[in-house]
Amino acid sequence: MSNEMGINNLRDLGGKKTSENKTLKKGLFLRCAAPTVWNEQVKTQMVALKNPIIIDFRGVQEEKNNPSRIPEDFLSKRVHLPIEPKVTDLLRKLNKIEKSKTTEINKIFQNAYRKYTTENIQAFEEFFKILFDNPGSTIMFHCTAGKDRTGFASALILSLFGVKNKIIIDDYLLSNKTYEPTQKVKGEVKKIGVKQLLRVDESWLNAGLEEFSERVGNIRDFCTMIIKGDNRLKEYLDYCQNLGE
Repeated sequence: MSNEMGINNLRDLGGKKTSENKTLKKGLFLRCAAPTVWNEQVKTQMVALKNPIIIDFRGVQEEKNNPSRIPEDFLSKRVHLPIEPKVTDLLRKLNKIEKSKTTEINKIFQNAYRKYTTENIQAFEEFFKILFDNPGSTIMFHCTAGKDRTGFASALILSLFGVKNKIIIDDYLLSNKTYEPTQKVKGEVKKIGVKQLLRVDESWLNAGLEEFSERVGNIRDFCTMIIKGDNRLKEYLDYCQNLGE
């Protein structure tokens, strides 16, 4: 069965209503889990994408342990922007009693998201630079499960287009339904003893976004600085949206 599965946790950010009552174009921003399987289904998905740019947020060791299986001729570029995983290390330090406390676990995930932000502003700057330098290209971005670091990057993109907060949260929480952990991952999670590692929670994303705005201010201002000018940003945003439905 798993043999026939396509890319895990894959979805398009397109089709969502933006602040200007337009919709985000489809086929521009795709989020997913690491594409570590190559089969007919994945091949079909990749052929349909017309040479995407793939951005890999996994840490250095993570990427080495499970390299992406998509052959070079199916993409125009692969970029590694490592954001080192934080959660697992933090969780390993927990004792048995704390592992049964949801509030403790949530605090750890919130701290991990704050760390993703504070320690990786540079990576997110690079990420947006790639977006702005390649308007019209499909940008496919992933970490390992495609839910935490990828979920955070997705929320930043949607915020930039003024998508309503509820829609951003709904997209983020979809990973609770669409992420299919492998047997290996399930085994590792069991060993650590924290089943929340397979899920996402609104409070984690909110902690990361809060930290982000404390560090760099408004996402529009952040991106105006990266793209070097308000008009250029407006042009890019317009280009990525469709009028009406």
